[in-house]
Amino acid sequence: MDLGLKDRVAIVTGSARGIGAETARMLAQEGMAVVITDLDGDAAQQTANGIVAEGGSAVAPAWDGPGESE
Repeated sequence: MDLGLKDRVAIVTGSARGIGAETARMLAQEGMAVVITDLDGDAAQQTANGIVAEGGSAVAPAWDGPGESE
């Protein structure tokens, strides 16, 4: 299916596993670059690595979650 999303960027929150990960994979298959975000950084990196191994473009930048107000 061609959704016309090639060469765009998607930020998918909560995408280390489950529905979020599958959504990220599907978007990458459509030609999008995907940013994987999740509180579980190791799992997010594994998901990004899997997308790249399948020929897609994905990154999982390090993030420590929401901070407290100062």
